[in-house]
Order: sequence, then C-alpha cells, then structure tokens
Amino acid sequence: MKKITFLILTFVTIQSNAFDLGSLDTTFSNDGVSDGWDITGEPGFHRYGSAVLVDSQGRVYVAGTFDYEVNGYTEKAVHLDRYLANGQPDASFGTSGTKNFYIPPAATNQFEYSLVLGPSDSIFLGYSRLYCVTGNECHSDIRVYYLDSTGNEIDSITIPFDLGGTWDRNDDNISDMVYIPTLNRLAIAAEVERGGANDTDFGVAVVVVDGTTGALSLDTAFSADGKEVCYFDQGATNDTDRARAIVYNWLQGSVVVGGTVFEGNGIGGDGTNLAFCEFSLSDGNLLRKWSTQTDPDVADEREYLSDMVYVVDAVDNGGIITLTSGIIVAATLPGAGDVQMTDFGLTKFTLGATNWERNPDFGPDSTGIVTTNFNWFFTDTDDYVSEMILESEGSTILLAGTANWDNQGFPNSVSVLARYTYSGILDTNWGIGKSGKAVSPLSPYLSGKYWESAESIAVDPNTEEIYIAGWSYDGLNFKSIIANFINDQIFGDNFDF
Repeated sequence: MKKITFLILTFVTIQSNAFDLGSLDTTFSNDGVSDGWDITGEPGFHRYGSAVLVDSQGRVYVAGTFDYEVNGYTEKAVHLDRYLANGQPDASFGTSGTKNFYIPPAATNQFEYSLVLGPSDSIFLGYSRLYCVTGNECHSDIRVYYLDSTGNEIDSITIPFDLGGTWDRNDDNISDMVYIPTLNRLAIAAEVERGGANDTDFGVAVVVVDGTTGALSLDTAFSADGKEVCYFDQGATNDTDRARAIVYNWLQGSVVVGGTVFEGNGIGGDGTNLAFCEFSLSDGNLLRKWSTQTDPDVADEREYLSDMVYVVDAVDNGGIITLTSGIIVAATLPGAGDVQMTDFGLTKFTLGATNWERNPDFGPDSTGIVTTNFNWFFTDTDDYVSEMILESEGSTILLAGTANWDNQGFPNSVSVLARYTYSGILDTNWGIGKSGKAVSPLSPYLSGKYWESAESIAVDPNTEEIYIAGWSYDGLNFKSIIANFINDQIFGDNFDF
C-alpha cells in the first residue's frame, strides 16, 4: 500500500446489540483478555504495525518499525510477526513468532511497508531503508527481503534511484509491490526525489525472481537499470508526484502506478489529483499517463489515492463477449457533507479503445464516484483510507482506514472499515446496523483521548476473515495492533466500545 499516515488522538463509546458481520472475532486472542485483537510493544519504546498479509495456511504476518536501545541510544529496526489463526504467535517462526531485520528503516518513511505473497507461501517484505554515505549524509533506498515459508532468507536487494543529484535529494521511498508469478517478476512502485525542493516523481522498478534459486536482480529487459520514472510537472520543476500503489494489467502486459499529484487546478487552486502511469513490462515504455485534473472544477479539489486493485470485466457487445481491463481506486476525497472534512472514496477506471476513462456505471449514481463517511457514529469526521482489498471471489470490496473527529477539544481517531458490492454500493447486509460500516476501537481509554490507526487490511483466502494491522497510543508509546473481524459468517456479538 499504500497509504498516508495521519497521527490524531481519539475516543468513542457506542454499543450495538444486533451486530453480525464486521464484528471482532473473539476466538482470535493471544492473552485471553483482548479478544479479537492483540497489541504488542515494550514500555519506553515505539512499535508500529504497517502491513498485514495472510498466507494460504491462514497464518497472519504483520510488519512494521520498532525502536530498541543500543549503548544508551534508541535505534530503529524492522519486525515481522507471524500469528496463527487463533491469535497465538507462531513459535515455529523466528524467535517466539517474530523475525527482526536490523538494516534500519528511514525515519522519514518508517510507516511505509509492503508485504506480498510469493510462490509456496514465500514472502516479499519491502520498506524504505536508511542509507548513510558518510556521517549524517543519509537518504532512503528501497530494501526488499525474500523469505521462504519458514522465515529463512532466500535473498535480498537494495534498489536506489538516486536522481536528486545530492545526498539530501536522493530519498527513494517504497509505496507498493505486486508479484507476477507467471513472469517471476516483482514490480515495485516508489516515490522518487528529484533535485528541486518538494520535487518528487513516480518511480517503478522491476525485479527478476530466479525460478530455481530465488535470487533477486533488477530486470534489464524492462530498462537498462530495471527502473523507470513518470511525472506530471505542470511547471516543469518542483512539483510533488507521490506514487502510492501498483497493479499488474495482465490483459495489456503492463503495470499501472497510481498516486497523488499537485496540479493546482480548481476554483481554489488546490488541485491535488489522482494520477496514473502505465508501463509496458516487456520494455519499460510509458504507454499512458492520466490524471483527474481534467474533471470539472469544484470548490474542493483534494484527492489522495491510497490503493488500487486490477479487475477484468466481461462485456457483451451484441453477443460477442470481450474482456475489458479496469482499475478500482480507493482514495480519500472531499467530504460530501462538509467541504472541510474528508471521506472514504471509491472510483473506477475502464480501459477503452485507447485511454482509461472513469466508469459512470460504478457507484450509486452516474458520477462513477462513491464517498462514505462515519458521521452517523461520531458527528463530523475526517475519514482517511489506508488500504483496500477485493475479496477472493471478486464480489465485494473492503476499505480500511481511520475516522478522526473532535471530542470537546480532544482530537480523536479510531479504526474503521467499509464494505461495498463489486458495483460500488455499500453492503447493507454487513456492519453496524446493516450500514456497510464497522467501527472497532482497540486502544485503551486514556482520559478522554483515543488514538489509533488502521494502516493495512488483508483477508484469509480460506475463511474470508478480515485482518487489519496498525498502531495505537497508550499515553506514552505507540504499539503495534493486529485485529481479526468476522466477514461472511453469521456471527452474533454484543459490541461494547
């Protein structure tokens, strides 16, 4: 994923006595107290959950940054935890269910992680690593580990773009990854710094995964160095293009990188738009690039892409069935009820004869845009999407993120979920009061303040149970969260927040 991390304080009290799908699965528990969820971390140190993944055996992985002490100094490292389906740490993995990686994440991008499933339940773990030339002359590069199903390292690779010219403009930060098993390729999206202040571009790197040894190497068939960039600079320089997600378009043999770009359009000149670059996998050529800058101007033009999924639709053209590529996009969009607020957003683009076009048949009206807020629970909220999944049977879409609101002067936040049909309609057979929405505060109540965030979402391919990873704040330190939710099974629960 991808995703933008927002740190905001929170609390809420709500009860539902008829809550079925979308509730915590209380059979998932490590300590027997926090049923349905687990919080990990040591007093005096921060620990975050940033990515979650479930393998074919129902084992759940959580990756993120943690702090530890070395000779009186606090350092950063990477944790990869593995849980069994009952919530217990998997003792066969690493040390007591955890493997640590001590090439530190870059502090400027320590919340961005990507976990991708490889062949035979192997795992690709990607993050932005800290690389220091000399002394304090440091920047971030992309680091990827390839692990087998037991946690043993098969190989690793560091990927620098280094296009900024000087060490302080060479931050290359990971956004997302997608593994392509038919090609033994791992495609990586990145936000790449350039020379000007605030000047970043979309980056993509393609890695060959050797089918015999598992060795990782940059794909020199994609380009001379296995990397390409794409940009939307309206003024030629100093424009911010932030990549956030990548998908594999198998019908066209391409990868599409999506993100957010500032283009200054709109009534208020605040145009921050959804943007996309499509590259041929065979030779790295830029096939298409487009943004929502061309949409009609409105009062609030803030659009922040969080995630994408690639879909293929069968279209009946007079009895002739053709396959059409589509991309469903999850984004944080301007609030429907209050222009100062933001909502969960969904939209869909379909590839026409030559270009990608917004699909007006997606969603409840003819705009092709869906917005969802959580005001029904909390009054006005700022709602931020973190990640999206399309369930394995392809019939439903799930979004995870954070709702933020003001509670008598205290900024509060809580983890939230929303579920939609494949057509972009809220699923009214799911969630609190059949609303299509679920709210699950997991942190301890702290003197009127409640602070947590859902950063990543995954689904068990066998049971279709939902898992989220994120973090919470206990008043002193940040802690890593894993939570498990009932999805498609009928399950009654008394939901007390």
